[in-house]
Amino acid sequence: RRLLARVRDRVAASDPAFSRLRLASRAILSMMITGVVLAAVTAELAPLPFAGYGIAMILTFLGTLAVRDRSPVAQAKSRAAAGVTAVGVVIGAGALSPTPVAELVFLAVIFAAVYIRRFGPRWFMVGMVAFMAYFIGDYLHPTLADGGGVALAATVALVVTQIVCTVALPGDPERDFRRATVTIDRRMNLILRELRDAARDDAPTDARRRELQRHLARLRDIVLMAEGFIPQGRGGALAGSGPASDLALAVFDLQLAVERLVAASFRALPPVSLVRAVLYADEPAIRRAVSALRDAPEDNETAVQQVLVRAHRARERLAATLEQRPHPAFTTPLPEEADSTGGSTDAPPAGGLVPASLHVPIQVTVASGLAIYGGLLLSSSRWYWAAIAAFIVFNNTQSRADTAMRAFSRSAGTFGGIIAGTVVATLVHGNVAASIGGILVLFFLAFYFLQTSYGLMIFFITIAIALLYGLMGMFSPHLLVVRLEETVIGAASGVFAAFLIFPRRARTQVASALDAYLNALDELVGVARERAHGRQREADLLALSRTLDRRYADLAGAARPLSGPWTVVRRFGEVREKLLLLAGCTHWARALARGVSRSDAADPENGARIDRLAGEVARQIERTRRTEQQFFLTPHARGHVELPEDPRRRLAVQEDEHPSVALAVISGLLARALAGAWLEEGDRNVEDG
Repeated sequence: RRLLARVRDRVAASDPAFSRLRLASRAILSMMITGVVLAAVTAELAPLPFAGYGIAMILTFLGTLAVRDRSPVAQAKSRAAAGVTAVGVVIGAGALSPTPVAELVFLAVIFAAVYIRRFGPRWFMVGMVAFMAYFIGDYLHPTLADGGGVALAATVALVVTQIVCTVALPGDPERDFRRATVTIDRRMNLILRELRDAARDDAPTDARRRELQRHLARLRDIVLMAEGFIPQGRGGALAGSGPASDLALAVFDLQLAVERLVAASFRALPPVSLVRAVLYADEPAIRRAVSALRDAPEDNETAVQQVLVRAHRARERLAATLEQRPHPAFTTPLPEEADSTGGSTDAPPAGGLVPASLHVPIQVTVASGLAIYGGLLLSSSRWYWAAIAAFIVFNNTQSRADTAMRAFSRSAGTFGGIIAGTVVATLVHGNVAASIGGILVLFFLAFYFLQTSYGLMIFFITIAIALLYGLMGMFSPHLLVVRLEETVIGAASGVFAAFLIFPRRARTQVASALDAYLNALDELVGVARERAHGRQREADLLALSRTLDRRYADLAGAARPLSGPWTVVRRFGEVREKLLLLAGCTHWARALARGVSRSDAADPENGARIDRLAGEVARQIERTRRTEQQFFLTPHARGHVELPEDPRRRLAVQEDEHPSVALAVISGLLARALAGAWLEEGDRNVEDG
């Protein structure tokens, strides 16, 4: 029973709210139904042009995975825009394919497809559709007379995808939130099992500590996802009051309690019996432990037991909050403004002679041009693999190093897929049923891992392509090798353009993300300071703390290339240590927000104390700003940095630490992170003390 519980917890914790499972299921179901409908149209009416089938699959794929609108009406608008674009581009590409300007027009389409991304997710998808449709038209040469068949196939794909995504497998915020809370519960169980095993060993090993930190990082991601399902206020802010606020606070308190539990376990481990009682909700045993704690001395062993019991109570409060079905927080429909159909059209920062808004479009266009040229030299019929690789490696990247890492992942996934694809295609050769079933399973796995592992997604897609060519009687290992070579050409072209044309240095992107993080921290501390004096009662500190959470996630993503393959030996530990220190600041900022939010009246003595500590935090933030460019590249001092007012005595014991304790710890953590930088700066900073 316990083994099954462990497996169930790991499966649930790996896919919060079953979002990846639903995404993959939507894509596969849409592709299957579209294929069946188009086959019926071909059999009963007339054969459709090959370009129609290609466009239908592209629209099914992107119409499922790339639409981010909340309401069905907004989703239909996005899919319709993509459909009109696809039909127009594929017919235009077919008409231009015999002319010498076909490749130049393709580059113009690529430039436009990247440029319109700045207007929001809808246009990101439209740009992707335009890019894919052009090379389908250039390769299959549809004529103007084929326009009707292509439009019919596109319409079938869009209608099927809309029905699957909004009727057959729709999104339901309350259902998804409840599933996410189940995942939170499973992740907490995994943490409890790690603590139980560590307590049995009588010492937490470094490996167990790393595992606990990994679980905490996953828990934070799941909590942010869960809060995304809660109806938001205007402008996307967390609800400030009412049932939605109760849900947000219950999740917030549980996260805070689990984080404190892990921190307390690093000083002392809870007894195995109590961990087991909490893990299996043994209330009589928990009550006996609570009774024994009343007379226990105040030490680390007592503290960790108290925090463990509080984490259990926080989990119970969340479960009690969710007893109402349906929950009142979800009975009010989301406002239409929440749909992510548009984007900011504000002018981006100045970028010298060339506007910054044109930098990435120019990069991608140049990379694609190089890829097309190199791909044509290698193969006159398979060059599009190089163009796709060059175009895709820029998606969701923040710097040139990030682009290089994505290019490496694509090439590595293709290489592994070629080896596995050759084996699999050889084994199922001649077996149509096994090939079709394998293709569906492989595409499902590719879609399932789309959000977590780009290289793994490419691996499964490459195997599926091998099976597809086998069905068409075109499979050969040489063809897969050509795919690898074309992919490497495209990836290399992307890296070349990323490093030499308007390069976005990882250090600059990290500095920008760090500045946004410090701004969020500064704002939260400033509002907490005002609230301590009875001012700014309308400000939502918990929403500000969640903004800080998101800024930390952005910073961790931006800093990833600094610890990439080429710097792993030299910098990985330093980057990780700095991120852990900032993660500690983020945690104590949550504690600060919670503590101040529960304070009802202003106390002059308390206000003076918070003023002094908030001023110290502000000074540390300002010092950090002046080292943004070198923050992650300078190792922090290995020596001890004293925390102000030494608030470490009973950090894990109190139910709600005084806000001054949180401020003191934040100040100390920033000082520890900055110590190495300030020692290195030397005499230039003497005037700052």
